[in-house]
Amino acid sequence: PKYMSDISLPKSIRATTDPHTAFNDATYVIHAVPCQFSREFLQGVAEHIPPYTPVLSASKGIETSSLGFMADILKDCLGTDRTYAFLSGPSFAREICEGVATAVVIASEDLLLADDLAVLMSSDTFRCFTSTDVIGVEVGGAVKNVIALAAGMCEGLGLGTNAMSGLVTRGCAEMRRLGDTLGAKPNTLAGLSGVGDTFGTCFGPLS
Repeated sequence: PKYMSDISLPKSIRATTDPHTAFNDATYVIHAVPCQFSREFLQGVAEHIPPYTPVLSASKGIETSSLGFMADILKDCLGTDRTYAFLSGPSFAREICEGVATAVVIASEDLLLADDLAVLMSSDTFRCFTSTDVIGVEVGGAVKNVIALAAGMCEGLGLGTNAMSGLVTRGCAEMRRLGDTLGAKPNTLAGLSGVGDTFGTCFGPLS
């Protein structure tokens, strides 16, 4: 009601704040709680999530207290006996709800899980690509937010297109260097979850 009051959600979606109701018999769990609040939230619901149920994270960022990515937080809170996947890419909620063409990437160390989730979530207007480069997808999703903050400052100060373009380009180069240090694949950061998401967040009117 606050941001998209004109959008009607499918009637098959049901909301609940009861973790037992939400997670009981779940085939998959999708986690979309902001990164900085994820650990506390997950610790509060962990006992209700069935063992071995795969978790797809749509959250992006680096936890300020631990400097861990979402993969680290999820394994800390929910254990290492289940599989995890991570969705990222230029995907503004309003455009998805309006049926505008969108492409994202789902990364998992378990490629079969990534493929299953891609089939489950893809539609005529929502395309899911897959990857095994979890750290690359996580670095892109986290660092692009920092670049976007600087891009917003450029716009707010009226520094012009040259400065904005230069800042974003050099920011993407820094993203690649960080990714290389952490073991990410260069083509991941040049793809949807890196450069693609950065462009959408820095230049899009919905961010």
